[in-house]
Amino acid sequence: MSETTEVIIWEGSQSQVLNFGIFISMGIISIILLVLGILFFIPLAALAVIPLVYLFIKWLIVKNHKYKVTTERIFYTTGIFSKRTEALELYRVRDVDMYEPFWQRMFKLGNIALTTSDKTSMNFLLKAVPHPAELMNNIRKNVETRRDVKRVRGVEFLDDDDTVENLG
Repeated sequence: MSETTEVIIWEGSQSQVLNFGIFISMGIISIILLVLGILFFIPLAALAVIPLVYLFIKWLIVKNHKYKVTTERIFYTTGIFSKRTEALELYRVRDVDMYEPFWQRMFKLGNIALTTSDKTSMNFLLKAVPHPAELMNNIRKNVETRRDVKRVRGVEFLDDDDTVENLG
């Protein structure tokens, strides 16, 4: 049996929409400090830089959350100076769900939650990604393909209360 080539399905990072509240609040605080410094001739104007530095750090953190979804795995890279990359094998994904909070939905963004059998990433979240329904369907389709290639099937065990009568 020939091994297929791993192809990138989607690549991107979290949206800066996650920082919207921080951008607004830090901008307002900077403006207030700047105006107070100018009106009262005190060094408060110099303090206006602090919220801007905080804003920049938050922007940098979100910008450096990178995702790469391939036909075989999902890679998640974080870090600014030191990078850390986690890889999740698609055949280990047990469930794929999509959540679209109102604020994110306004920008055509959403979250994709994966429940997996991977011990280190049992719950994996792709946060604030564009066109989440399309990405969710691509992930689901490739999960099934990888399971077929690996000849892996998930098995669910019923609890004592989960009899056939109680499931219907």
